[in-house]
Amino acid sequence: MARIPLPPYPNGWFGLCYADELLPGAVKPLHVLGRDLVAFRADDGAAYVLDAFCPHLGAHLGHGGTVDGATVRCPFHGWRWDGASGRCVEVPYAKKIPPKAALRTWPVLEQNDLLYVYHHVDGAAPDWEPDRIPEIGQPDYYRWASREWVIRSHPQEVMENGVDYAHFITLHGWQTVAMRWTPNGVRYTLEIDVDTEAERQAATAANATTVNSYNSGPGFLFTRVTGPMRGIAMNMLTPLDPERLRVQHAYYAHRDVPEETVRAFFTAYEADWHLDFPIWYHKVHHLRPVLTEGERDVGRFRRWYRQFYTDGQIAAAGGEGAA
Repeated sequence: MARIPLPPYPNGWFGLCYADELLPGAVKPLHVLGRDLVAFRADDGAAYVLDAFCPHLGAHLGHGGTVDGATVRCPFHGWRWDGASGRCVEVPYAKKIPPKAALRTWPVLEQNDLLYVYHHVDGAAPDWEPDRIPEIGQPDYYRWASREWVIRSHPQEVMENGVDYAHFITLHGWQTVAMRWTPNGVRYTLEIDVDTEAERQAATAANATTVNSYNSGPGFLFTRVTGPMRGIAMNMLTPLDPERLRVQHAYYAHRDVPEETVRAFFTAYEADWHLDFPIWYHKVHHLRPVLTEGERDVGRFRRWYRQFYTDGQIAAAGGEGAA
């Protein structure tokens, strides 16, 4: 059996990069979802994503390609590709454009300081969007720091951690935990009340911190922290290749929170991620795990997550069922 017998690329929106990494006129090569892609920002500010390799003689448009209006020009022979349609609109040395000269286009969304791309195994168009985070972009909030890791895992595995009540105690040492998990369509809300030693040291007004997480789809979630560490933690889980997952984390702090408090909380938050990494690197995913009576949310979560797979995908990936 495969170590993680799940379809490697669920259906849904995934984070590509931070929006400010793609300035007007810029071209960016990307490898996500097992594909080489090219992102570029047109002169009018619109962002586009296409398959990376020119159908002519195979040049990678993300390495040396240039933006011309709302098109990207191939560095090899100068063929120009429209960002919206993927069609070739110019061959500099020919009067006739070959009728099959087209690239696959990818649905793109820009919000929350991010560029997202939509993937569906059958090519279906998106019928939902990730949540907008109202605090991001407000003058009272600023991006304190961001981190990025590439790990051997799968977005479902990482996201399942949120409903695994017992590991908060055994692995992370949280002193008190009250958890409420509420699914709603392609979204869920996770409320956790925590009181940890690190947070007691960082707190300036109270010991308790409330952590409410909001998930949109198979690979994006954000956490609203209230209390002394008031802020927003945003996480993007983007599969690059099978069992190769990029984890991007950004923390937006409220300007009223003292800098030393933000630093202490972020340090503790980042350290918690590092505790999970060796587990994810080496564990297997049991499709039918042996659970106790207090772990019903694990099974509920897995049934919720199945909506991001097309029928038959799990069986095709080597599994026969799931909890």
